[in-house]
Amino acid sequence: MPLTERTLPNGITLITEPIAATKAVAIGFWFRMGSRDEREGEWGITHFIEHLLFKGTTKLSASEIARFFDRVGGYVNAFTERETMCLHCVVPADYALQALSVLSDMVWDSAPKDDDIEHERSVIESEILASLDDPEECGTDQATLLMFPGNPLSRSIAGCVEDIRGIRAQSIRSFIALDLRCHAPIITIAGSFVPDEAESFLTVRTDGMAIRPLDRKSPSPVWNPGLFCPVSRFNQSQIFLSYPVTFSRDTKDWFSWDLINAITGSTVSSRLFQSLREKHGLCYSIFSSVIFGRDFALWGAYLATPPESTARAMDFLVKEIDDLVQYGFTETEIRDARTHVVGELLLSAEDTENRMKRLARQYLFGDTVYTIDECIEIVNDISDTSLFSHVSTAFKKDTASMVIYSDKKRAKECKKNVCKNSLCS
Repeated sequence: MPLTERTLPNGITLITEPIAATKAVAIGFWFRMGSRDEREGEWGITHFIEHLLFKGTTKLSASEIARFFDRVGGYVNAFTERETMCLHCVVPADYALQALSVLSDMVWDSAPKDDDIEHERSVIESEILASLDDPEECGTDQATLLMFPGNPLSRSIAGCVEDIRGIRAQSIRSFIALDLRCHAPIITIAGSFVPDEAESFLTVRTDGMAIRPLDRKSPSPVWNPGLFCPVSRFNQSQIFLSYPVTFSRDTKDWFSWDLINAITGSTVSSRLFQSLREKHGLCYSIFSSVIFGRDFALWGAYLATPPESTARAMDFLVKEIDDLVQYGFTETEIRDARTHVVGELLLSAEDTENRMKRLARQYLFGDTVYTIDECIEIVNDISDTSLFSHVSTAFKKDTASMVIYSDKKRAKECKKNVCKNSLCS
C-alpha cells in the first residue's frame, strides 16, 4: 500500500507507511516543541514531562504500561531534543491498535501523582549528574553554548540540577494540560497495520478535544564564529570544528549534505577517520554530522585526543578541511558516497522503527515525505558540481567556530596554531 499523509479534523498530521513484508509496527507521536521553546524558570520541563509520560494515566498504572509492552515482546521509549519531543514504540503487528491506544492515553490522559513527580525529579537529577561525567556530552554542551551564546538553543536539554529542583508540580500539570494535551502532534506509523483503522481510532479518540498547532516561537540563533578554549577537567582534549550551512527546506540539499558528510566524516572510509585515526593515530573517536534545525543549519566535526596530541590533531583537522575546499572531491569519493547513502536507505527499509522515524524527520524538515524509491532518485539526481558548491560556500575560515575543550596548556598551544591558519579573530 502507498505512503499516505493526512490531516485529521483536529489538526493532527497522520503519516502512514504500510509494509506487507513485516510482522512488526512502529508508532511515533512527535511534538514540535523542545528545550529551546521553554519559558524562563521552566528550563528542563519538556524532558521532565517526557519522563512523566511513563508514570501512568487515569486508566493505566506505570507498571501496567510497562507490562503491556513487555508482555507482547515490544518496547516503548521517548526522547527530548532541542526542537522536538517524541514518544514511540515497536510492537508485533497484531497489537498495533492496542499500542496506539496506550500511547494515546500516555499523551492525552497522563496523570502523574505528586509522589511520581518527586520520584522522577530525583531520577532526572541523577541523569543530569551522570551526564556531567560524560566528556563528550559536556564538551558538546560547551560547544553549543559558545556557537549560539545567549540563545535558548544553547541550553542543556535536560537543564541543570538547580533548574529541575525549581520546577513546581503545578507548572508541570499546567504544561501537560495546556501544551502537551492541546498540541497537535505528527503521528507516524510504519509496518504491518491497516491505515484506515488507525485513522478511525485517532479521529474518535480525539473527537471534541481542544487540539491546536503549538504557537510558541523562540528567537532565531545568531552564529558566533571564532576560537574558544573552555577549560576541561577530563583526561582527553576535545575538538569541535563547525561551520554554518545555508538554511534550506529543499530535500535535495538535505541529501547533498548527507553525501558530503559521508565523504568527510560519517563513515570509516571518510577523510577525517582515515587521516586522523587510521594514518596518524591521533584519536579513537572522530566523526562529523550535519544538523538542519528549525531556522538554522550547521556541519560539525568532533574528535577526542590525548592532551599531548591536541595541537597536532587540530592541525590535521584544519588541513583536511582546507584540502577539501581547495581540491574538492574525487569521482571515486562521490560515487562511493552515493552508493553508501542509497545503501543506507535500502537497509533502513528493513527496520520499521527507522522507517517510522524517517517519515517524521522528513516531515519536520520540509512538511512533506518521500518513499524510499523517491529518496534514492533524489540522491542519484544530485550533481557532482553542486556538492563542491555547497562545500566552498559553507567552509569559510571567517565563519568557522573552533572549540578546544582542554587544559590551559593545550589551549595556549592551539591558539598559536589556529592563528597561524587564520581561524581565529
